[in-house]
Amino acid sequence: MLRPAVFTALYFLLATCCAVAAAPPGFQLPERGSDRMVSLQDFRGQVVYVDFWASWCGPCRQSLPLYEDMSDEFPADQFQLVAINLDEVREDAELFLERHPVSYTVLLDPAGTTAQEWAIQAMPSSFLLGRDGTVVKSWAGFKPSHIDEIRDEIQKLLE
Repeated sequence: MLRPAVFTALYFLLATCCAVAAAPPGFQLPERGSDRMVSLQDFRGQVVYVDFWASWCGPCRQSLPLYEDMSDEFPADQFQLVAINLDEVREDAELFLERHPVSYTVLLDPAGTTAQEWAIQAMPSSFLLGRDGTVVKSWAGFKPSHIDEIRDEIQKLLE
């Protein structure tokens, strides 16, 4: 029997190689700084960029501030950036965000359950979802040069 993470990884691989849009696993996670639980379904009908990150991730130090600038470029009623933190110790994430503040949604997943369900293999890992909730494109790792590509892909989905 295939484990859920393996099945999910195979599904994403199949969807990517065969140009079939894949619906990612959902999530329901606590939002940083509030008692609110946030679900992927809360963003239905919007273009969503989901980024998995952690305070110990070197490229995350580059990506989060760049995402902050990028997120302000698009209408909030049509685009959402959701960062899912995977730090096991919440204080590590809080310290990181004090140094690199962001205004977009930050969710907490200290157990890493969502990362397993999404078959995360590299840090950071990001997924661009269309308005229908399917994965349009994904990125494993981060380079500052990715920002222009990400921005272009978001713009295409918003048109």
